[in-house]
Amino acid sequence: MNTQEEVGEFTQIFNALMSLMRKFIFKVLCAGPIPNHVSFIMDGNRRFAKKHNLTGLDAGHRAGFISVTYVLQYCKEIGIPYVTLYAFGVDNFKRQPEEVECVMDLMLEKVEYTINQAVSGNLKGVRVYFVGDLNSLNERLRVAAQRLMEVTEENKDLMVVVCVAYSTSHEIVHAVRESCVRKCDGTGDDPVVLQVSDVEECMYTSVVPDPDLVIRTGGGDRLSNFMTWQTSRSLLHSTATLWPELGLWHLVWAILKFQRMHDYLQKKKKLD
Repeated sequence: MNTQEEVGEFTQIFNALMSLMRKFIFKVLCAGPIPNHVSFIMDGNRRFAKKHNLTGLDAGHRAGFISVTYVLQYCKEIGIPYVTLYAFGVDNFKRQPEEVECVMDLMLEKVEYTINQAVSGNLKGVRVYFVGDLNSLNERLRVAAQRLMEVTEENKDLMVVVCVAYSTSHEIVHAVRESCVRKCDGTGDDPVVLQVSDVEECMYTSVVPDPDLVIRTGGGDRLSNFMTWQTSRSLLHSTATLWPELGLWHLVWAILKFQRMHDYLQKKKKLD
């Protein structure tokens, strides 16, 4: 057996052991309450690139995409049915045009790759849904996002909501406008009366329940205009870890924190 074959065999054994370890950890973790919906504010890609002297405007974001694949796999194995990813905020369009274009190109590349994975059957059980002001995206990315939603719409194990060109401010304005259109029948001069439920039904993120747990990487303690309406009863877990560095133990620790706070959170929901 040559060196390359030995390395390959060792890698297979290591991966098998890691898989067994994860199954054991997740089995223990599932003895307690598991969040129904986890949202991720993925901060720190650019700082990661700077920290590791990576070149290229999209270097940190490419590293961040690798973390996305691992985190989603962990969530699926744990049995979390809904995950939301804050992929690109409306304010991010204010960055350098070259960086924005680079990120959009990378996003298109990864969406098209994911479409191929879904069509070939390698994306079992994962449904992808894009929300936000999708009309502000270029046509190729918008069409690819729509295609990915179509090819994964029958999958039921894990629903991944990707927030692109998103902010809560824009979402609320959109929801109020849409609510008024729905409530106005064009007859009479009576003012339109909106209920909270009317607005909530028209939110971009109405396709999923409100998050139970919000995990923010990069050391920030702000929601950064992300699902501020929906997270009023959510637990916010902030970690200094940069998004591309987020690993299994960071996720486990966040869920353990959620389990410790679960009774308190449930009590607050009942009071509200």
